[in-house]
Amino acid sequence: MQNIFFRRVYLFCLAVLMSAFTLSAQQEMTVTGKVVDQTNTALPGASVVVKGTTIGTATDAEGRFTLNVPEGSEYLVVSFVGMEPQEVLITQEPMTVTLMPSGNIMDEVVVIGYGTMRRSEVTSAIASVSSNDIENLVVTGVDQALQGKVAGMMVTSNSGQPGGGVALRVRGITTINSNDPLIVIDGVPFTSNTVSNSGFSGLGGSDGQTGNSVLATLNPNDIESIDVLKDASAQAIYGSQAANGVIIITTKKGRSGEGKISYDFNFGRQRIYKKLDLMNLREFAQYQNEVAPLMGQEPAEEFADPSLLGEGTDWQEAIFRTGTVQDHQLSFSGGRENMNYYLSLGVYDQTGILIGSDFNRYTTRFNLDNQIKSWLKVGVSSNITRSVQNVTLADAAESTIWWAALQSPLVPVKNIDGTWAGNANVGGYTYTQDNPVATSSNRGNKTTISQIFGSMFADVQILEGLTLHNEVSYNIGLRNNIAFQYAANVGTRSLQSQLYDSRNNSYYYALRNYLNFGKVFGKHNVNLTGGHEAQYSYWEQVSGKKTDLQNNILDLNVGNSDKTTWDLNGGKGDWAMESYFIRGNYTFDDRYSVTLSYRADGSSNFGPNNKWGYFPGASVGWTVSNESFAADWFHVVNFMKIRLGIGAVGNQNLPSGAPNPPYTAGVNFWPGPVGFGQVGNSSTNFISGIANPNLSWESVITRNAGIDLGLLKGRVDVTFDIYKKITSEMLLFSTGPTLLGIGDQWNDLKAPIGNVGQMTNSGVDLNITSRNIMTARFKWNTTFIFSHYKNRLDKLINEESSINGRVYYDRFTITHTTPGYAVGSFWGLKTDGLFRTQEDLDNAMTQFGYTVSEDQTWLGDVRFVDVSGDGQIDASDLTFIGSPLPDFTYGLTNNFQFMDFDLSIFIQGSHGAEIYNFLKWQTEKMDNAYYNQSRTVMDRYTEENTEGSLPRFTTTNTNNTYMSDRYIEDGSYLRIQNITLGYRLPAELAGRIMMSNLRVYVSVQNLYTFTDYSGYDPEVGSFNNSIRLMNVDMGHYPNPRTFSFGVNVEF
Repeated sequence: MQNIFFRRVYLFCLAVLMSAFTLSAQQEMTVTGKVVDQTNTALPGASVVVKGTTIGTATDAEGRFTLNVPEGSEYLVVSFVGMEPQEVLITQEPMTVTLMPSGNIMDEVVVIGYGTMRRSEVTSAIASVSSNDIENLVVTGVDQALQGKVAGMMVTSNSGQPGGGVALRVRGITTINSNDPLIVIDGVPFTSNTVSNSGFSGLGGSDGQTGNSVLATLNPNDIESIDVLKDASAQAIYGSQAANGVIIITTKKGRSGEGKISYDFNFGRQRIYKKLDLMNLREFAQYQNEVAPLMGQEPAEEFADPSLLGEGTDWQEAIFRTGTVQDHQLSFSGGRENMNYYLSLGVYDQTGILIGSDFNRYTTRFNLDNQIKSWLKVGVSSNITRSVQNVTLADAAESTIWWAALQSPLVPVKNIDGTWAGNANVGGYTYTQDNPVATSSNRGNKTTISQIFGSMFADVQILEGLTLHNEVSYNIGLRNNIAFQYAANVGTRSLQSQLYDSRNNSYYYALRNYLNFGKVFGKHNVNLTGGHEAQYSYWEQVSGKKTDLQNNILDLNVGNSDKTTWDLNGGKGDWAMESYFIRGNYTFDDRYSVTLSYRADGSSNFGPNNKWGYFPGASVGWTVSNESFAADWFHVVNFMKIRLGIGAVGNQNLPSGAPNPPYTAGVNFWPGPVGFGQVGNSSTNFISGIANPNLSWESVITRNAGIDLGLLKGRVDVTFDIYKKITSEMLLFSTGPTLLGIGDQWNDLKAPIGNVGQMTNSGVDLNITSRNIMTARFKWNTTFIFSHYKNRLDKLINEESSINGRVYYDRFTITHTTPGYAVGSFWGLKTDGLFRTQEDLDNAMTQFGYTVSEDQTWLGDVRFVDVSGDGQIDASDLTFIGSPLPDFTYGLTNNFQFMDFDLSIFIQGSHGAEIYNFLKWQTEKMDNAYYNQSRTVMDRYTEENTEGSLPRFTTTNTNNTYMSDRYIEDGSYLRIQNITLGYRLPAELAGRIMMSNLRVYVSVQNLYTFTDYSGYDPEVGSFNNSIRLMNVDMGHYPNPRTFSFGVNVEF
C-alpha cells in the first residue's frame, strides 16, 4: 500500500517536472547580437541583461552574445564601462547594439603619475582630453589641438610655420625662465616643448622665430588620452620637474578581440585669410610726389601722373601661396587572451603658406602588452620619428614678411629676362630694399630630426593588490640643422654662397621601480604608491661654417673659411637626477578622501650644499552627494564634491647662458684675433662666470580649492577651481650695476646664478559640459571652457633690477618688467594726440630736447604725456603702456549627431590682451619716401588735412617714431576655429564592402576671426617662447585657413 502511494507521488512529480520543462521551452527564445562602440569596434565583456530580471550574459572577445530570454520580454539592458547604457528592443534577428561614450565624467579614469585613479576619487585639479575631443582638428602637433580644450591652460601658436612653436602655459607664467610644462609620453619625460634651430644670423641678419614644437614630431593619431595636472598637490609626485604643470599623454593600445585595421586620410588646402592694407603703385606714387619735396627732392618723372600706373607688384601675393597638408595614418590593433598590440605608421606632409616653409614627418609606433603569467605582465612601447622642417625667416625685423611690407610696388619680382629684380633706379634714387622672394628662394634653414623613444616594463604581482612595477625608458635624438645661402645675383647685389652645419645628439635613460598597492576593506579604500627613479641625459654638439661653395653644393667639404675664428664650434654636457617618491590615497565610504604625496630629488644642477630638494603635496575631498542628507537633491544635484589642495614643487630650469653645472664658475676658450687682451695671435681664455655653491631650487607653492558638480541627473557637469601660485627663489643671474661689467650678456663677466625674485599667479578655471539632447536619433552636447589669471612680478634682486625684451638687433626696448607689474609688460611713452594748432605749440613742453620749430617739434607731431610731472618729456616719462596677458580665454565646443551624420563646431577666443605692433612702427613710420607704407598714411597730418589721424611726414623729428602707445592695439579675438561635418556609413552597408566602419568628413579650420587688430593675426604668441617678448608683432607668420576632407576606414 505504501509502495503504491510513493509510486503515485513519483509519477505526479515527474509529470509536473516534464510540464515545467515543456512550458519553459514554450516561454523562452534565443537572442543573438553584437555590441560595438561608435566606431563599430567590438566591446568584449559588455553586460547584456533582460530588463527587470537577473537573466544576463557578457559579450565574448568579438563582442558577440547569445542569451535565452523568457517569452514576453521586451527589452535588453546593455552596458559597458565608460559607455552610456542602452535599453534596446528584443528582436528575433541578430542585433547590433552601439554604445556611446559615457557622459558622466566622474566615471572616467585619469592618469595621475605612476598610476591611475577614477575621477570621482580625485582630490586635485586634473583636466582630461580624449582622442575624440581632438580628432576633427587639422593640426601638426597635439599641443595645437589643446587650445580651448583645457580650463587653466593657455595654448598659443607662436608661429603659423609648419611645425612652428607653441606656447603652453599651465595656470599662468611660473618663472622668468622656461615655462614649458613637463610632458610625459607613456612614461618618457620631455622637459621642454621647444626645439630651436638657428643659422640665419650667421648668413647676415637675424634668426627670427627659431623655436619650434617638440610635439610636432609626435603623431596625434596615436594618442588615446591627455591628462593635465594643474595644481601642486597633483604635481608634487613629479617634484622638481613639475613647476610649470604636467601633461601626461597616453597612447593607444590594442583591445582584446578581432584584429582591426584602420586607415585615416586627410587632405587640405591652406591660404592666408587676411592681408595688410598696403599702398599699391598708384597710391605709392602719389605719396612720394607729396613727401619728396619735404625731403628737398624732386618727384620722379615716372610718377608725374599716378593715374596712368597700374597696381604694381603685390609683394604680399608674391610671398604667400596656397599651402597643402596631407596626412596618412595606418594602424593595426587587437588582442588575444593575454596579449594586446598596437602598431601604427604615419606620413604627414605640409607646405606652408609662406614661401620657404614646409614640414614632413614619418612616424611609427608599437605598443605591446603580454600577461605571461598570472603574476607577471610585461610590455614595450616604442616611437620612431623622422621629421624634416624647412623654416623661413619670419617674425623678425628684416624678415620675409617685413620686407614684403616695405618693398616698393614699383619693383618687380623678376626682370623681363627672368633674373631677380632689385636695386631699381627710378628718378635718380635706387630702391635698396630687399627682394624677399629672391632672398627666400636662395636662402634656407633646414632641420632634420631622427628620434626614438619608448619604454619597457614588467609588473610583478607579489600579493593580491600589491604589484611591483619595473620600467626602463629611453629617448635618443639626432638633430642636424643647416642654414645656407646660394650664390646668386639679386638686381645689382651679389649673394655669397654660405653653409652653416650643426649636429646635435642627445641621449636620455631612466630606471623606475615602484610598488602599487590597492585594497578595499569594507568602507575603506586604500591606494599606495612608492618607489625610486634614476635619470641621466647627455648631449653633444658640433658645428661649422664654410663660404664660396663650389656649384652651390651644400657640403662643408666644398667651401672655404672666410674667418680665422668662429668657423668651428662644439660643446657637450650631461645631467643626472635621483629621486624617491611616495603617494597615499585613502577614501572612506565614498565620501571622504585624502591624498598625500612626497618626493625627494637630488640633481646634478646643484652643489653639495643644496643638492636635494623635497616636495610635499596634500589634498582632501568631500563627496557631499553621498551623504544621507543629500538624497533629496538627486534630481537636481546628483554629484557634488568639494576639493582642497596645497603642494610644493620645484624648478631647475636655467637662464640662457648659464654655466654647466650652474653653481660653478667656467672658463671660455676663445682662440684667434678676437680681442679681450690677447697678445698677437695667441689664444685668449677668460672667466665666464662666478661660482655660487649655495645655489638651490626654485620653489613653487600652489593652493587650490575646487568643486565638481553633476546636475540634472547627469545632464550637466561643472568643475570650478580657484588657485594661488607663488614662485620664489627664482634662478636668475645676480647682475650688478653696468659699470662693474658683471651681467648676463655675452660680453659680460657672467654674474653668478642666484635664487632671487618672486612671482605670483592667481586665477580661476571653469569647465561646463552639458548633454542637451540625448535620444536614439539625435544627440547634442556642449563643452565650455573659461580661464582667467593675473600675473605679478613681486620682487627681483633689487629695486633697480628689471627684465627687458628688445627687438631689431636689440636696438629697441619693447618690454620692461619691474616688481609690481605683470611679466612682459610693454614699455614706452603715453601719447596725447597731435599738435594741431598754434596754441598747442605755444603750450608745448620740450620733448627729448626738441623745441618748437619746423625741423623739431611742429604741427602734426606727436604730443607725449608728462608722466613724471617735471615739465618736460624725457626718459623719466617712460612708463607701462600695456600688457600682453589676456584677461581671460575661452573655448566652446558643440557636437551634434543625427543618425549617421555628425557635426562639430568649435570656437575659441582671448579677451583683454594687447599687442605691440612693431611692424606698424615701420609701415606708419613716414620718414622715408621710398619704403612702401600702410594706406593709413594717406590720412596723415598735412596743411590741407589738419584733422588727419596720423602724424606728419618728417625726416627730422624722430620723436614721432619713439616707442609709445601709438603701436599698442587690442589683441582680443573670437575665432571660429573648426567646423567639421561627417557621415558614417551604416554598419550593415559597411559590412557588405568588407569594412567595419567608414566615415567621410569635410572640415574648415580657422574659418573666421572677429577682431579689431590691424595685423595679420591677433594670435601672435611668444617670440621663441620667451616671456620677454609676448605679443610683439614683427611680421608674424599668421595661422592659415584650411579647407580639408578626410576618410576614416576600419576593417
